Amino acid sequence: MTSDVDVERVLTVDQDVVDDPYPTWQALRQTCPVFREPRFNVVVVTRYDDIVDVARRPKDFSSILAAYGPKGTDRGPVPAALCDIARRTGTPDAERPGRVLELLDAYVPDVQDQLQHVDPPLHTRHRSIVSRWFTPSAVEQRADTIRSIANSLIDRFADGGRVEILDALAGPLPATVVADIIGIPEDRRDVFLDWKEEVIGNPEVEFTSATSERYQRIRALFQTFIAARRAQPADDMMSTLVVARTRDGDELDDQAVLGLLLLFLGGGQETTGKAITSGVRVLATQAQLQSELRARPGRIPAFIEELLRVESPVKGIFRIATRDTQIGGVAVPEGSFVQLMWGSGNRDETAFDEPDVFDPNRFGDGRRPEHPILTFGHGVHLCPGAPLARLQTRIVFEELLARFRSITLAPGNDFRYFRSQILRGLAGLWVDLEPAA
Repeated sequence: MTSDVDVERVLTVDQDVVDDPYPTWQALRQTCPVFREPRFNVVVVTRYDDIVDVARRPKDFSSILAAYGPKGTDRGPVPAALCDIARRTGTPDAERPGRVLELLDAYVPDVQDQLQHVDPPLHTRHRSIVSRWFTPSAVEQRADTIRSIANSLIDRFADGGRVEILDALAGPLPATVVADIIGIPEDRRDVFLDWKEEVIGNPEVEFTSATSERYQRIRALFQTFIAARRAQPADDMMSTLVVARTRDGDELDDQAVLGLLLLFLGGGQETTGKAITSGVRVLATQAQLQSELRARPGRIPAFIEELLRVESPVKGIFRIATRDTQIGGVAVPEGSFVQLMWGSGNRDETAFDEPDVFDPNRFGDGRRPEHPILTFGHGVHLCPGAPLARLQTRIVFEELLARFRSITLAPGNDFRYFRSQILRGLAGLWVDLEPAA
């Protein structure tokens, strides 16, 4: 069944596993697409149709620990009390947030995000408040600002030469854009911007004193900003959250606002930066593709969609089974941790022809794909920031291709990826750039 898979290492963050998870995912899809791995006791779901099925069943699979997953060496099912609250977090009379936080406190610290880690209908109410910032039209209005930020970063290495692209561009661009949308003052942004965090999704990493200190500084600053916005709202996301009311007329308290801000601050930096870095690596190995995209920049969106499919910056997120149920005909007991492997679904042979081949025309000509990519999730928890991520990535490649006639890999790259069960991204990428004439 799993003869081609080292079952003890499916969810490890050993460097060789995170650097190339694709052979493992392929073997699981073909032999055991719903597989309970033994090390963390997680049900790993790798096939496209099964992933979509789970994502469409929020009543059966709660999201309250979506971005946390199994902690340490805990091999048992989710505690019964936690499973019970998972069932009830989507009900109007659920004891939110006090009871949930009380139950989760011993499992993970500071679970405050009330969007990614809340189920409908509460998720629906909170999503409706922030969605205005991420509609396609609202995002497109930021195109000029994003292009200006991108060019100001590229100006620093406009003469070409050897550049580490994550630190020079892929990291600071989305970090700056998200900080601008949220409303973080320019002179206070340094503490908020970190695109080399290795805590998320790494069960072997505990919060160090330095990490904890930075996190507490971020919380304290956000609380100061929130208080200021309550006194004097501005035209930014923070003010929208502070003055917003749900459809039932309820205000968001400071804890809910803080949780949403932390979600967008982290999520907005992580996925876009990792996608840009992966895209530069692809282009740096394909001179002909660079030439084609320079000549026809209208094809860049299709290139980006294929990039997001082949190199998803999110491997997968977690769910908790709230009752005894099934996935793909496999019994899944109540309380089971389940990981939906978006990255594996994106390479499923039953959903995409030649899924391991990078085809920049796969999503071209405005065709609506039969199987949309899973990079930004699926169902009610589809990432609201997806249009913003796509726009930033498109602008970056438009500008890079216009300003440099050659992008090649520099010698000495080790192509090391961040060690995470959840995210996938290069820890650094050196390229040689030759400016356009």
